[in-house]
Amino acid sequence: MRNFFKLLAVAIVLQSCGGRANFEVELGDIDADVKVVRFDRDFDTISPQGIYSALPVLTQKYGDFVNLYLEGILELPAPETADYMIKYGDFVNYCKVYKIYHDVDTAFPADADIAGLFKDGARHHKYYFPKDTLPTIFTVVTGFQESLFPSEGLLAISLEKYLGADYPSYEQLGIEKYKRRRMEKAMMPVDYFRTLAMLNYPKSDASAENLLNEMIYQGRIQYFLKSMMPSAPDSLLWGYSNYQYQWAVEYEENVWNYLIDKKILFEINPLLIRNFTGEGPFTNAFGNQSAPGVASFCGFGIVCSFMANNPNITLPQLMEIQDLQSIYNRARYNP
Repeated sequence: MRNFFKLLAVAIVLQSCGGRANFEVELGDIDADVKVVRFDRDFDTISPQGIYSALPVLTQKYGDFVNLYLEGILELPAPETADYMIKYGDFVNYCKVYKIYHDVDTAFPADADIAGLFKDGARHHKYYFPKDTLPTIFTVVTGFQESLFPSEGLLAISLEKYLGADYPSYEQLGIEKYKRRRMEKAMMPVDYFRTLAMLNYPKSDASAENLLNEMIYQGRIQYFLKSMMPSAPDSLLWGYSNYQYQWAVEYEENVWNYLIDKKILFEINPLLIRNFTGEGPFTNAFGNQSAPGVASFCGFGIVCSFMANNPNITLPQLMEIQDLQSIYNRARYNP
């Protein structure tokens, strides 16, 4: 593997997985949307002193989501406790220090077409899953906590986590550069549909926790993402830089041969599995120029080969398969 780290000289643009599958489908007159509720806009002017009078109005408008947000997401104590207003005040002051509401309002004003970001994915989802209902999005501000918070029938999205890779507060907060790259508005539908896939199709007990199965599981999530957003750049769907995506395409065969040569496909060490399939700035085994979690890229290739060699399998059927190794056994994967 003397030339293992040589970058592909020309940009690679793929609308399929390695030329093995075509994700473009005829949507016809299919129309679908993801409902977006701008919950965040009702909190940017509520002072700590005004929270008690605001709660009944907010509850009438948003129902149980108010408690989910305040107690479940922000982890505030119950309103009847003595330090409730103090804790809420701490949150408000934190948001003021980092100008969170101001900057969210600038990036996502009242007339922002947030739902439009999800339109293409919603139409493709209805094409593949016509009977399913997509979770409603509640936009929130959480003080730079997690990007998404799933609950029954909804996903809360922290808008301050999508203000752009160069947003100054991200670096001030010590957020790693590879994570900041994904904190763009265009990543919102990617994160939404990835979360949806992981919620609806969790790993089964039937699949042993080994590297190969984790590769296939992650690869299947990526296949779902590509099916929902076939026109999106592949680098966006992977959360890679363009360089990293080109690297992954160029060295897919080398990575696969490495995993075989090292006899680690059935390794069950969680740290090793995470190093080869988890997020990070790169994949340790292949140096700091490599794509992160690159074994999952091979897993994606396995799933693509499986679908190409089993044309009667639909996307919903693929997502329901419990025995992940059976996907590999029938894939005839040859990168």
